[in-house]
Amino acid sequence: MKKMSLALLLLLIVGCASEPPPPPPVTWKGMSEREINAWKDIEFTVEQAQAWKGGGFTPEQSTKWSEAGFKLDEASGWKNQLFNLEEAKSWKGSGFDLNEAVKAREQGLSPVEN
Repeated sequence: MKKMSLALLLLLIVGCASEPPPPPPVTWKGMSEREINAWKDIEFTVEQAQAWKGGGFTPEQSTKWSEAGFKLDEASGWKNQLFNLEEAKSWKGSGFDLNEAVKAREQGLSPVEN
């Protein structure tokens, strides 16, 4: 009985120490054929497409923000603060980060064009 209890204990320890299974692969699930083709047309991977879509961006918007040098997390931040791409580019190009731009905008200021 002791040997069996020890074996069970070791099995439990080994089982708990093993790595969790990898996450399931990202798929095109939840997108229409037209939407999938739009993402593929701009050469986004399924992972990129799902991430940008999850951030509330269309393929067209994603392309524009990406081409302007914004990564998804940065683009999402600006968008969530109600800056459109042109405004975000203008503020960023004037040396403002998002928090500074929000504060300046709240004071009625605009970025200086270079």
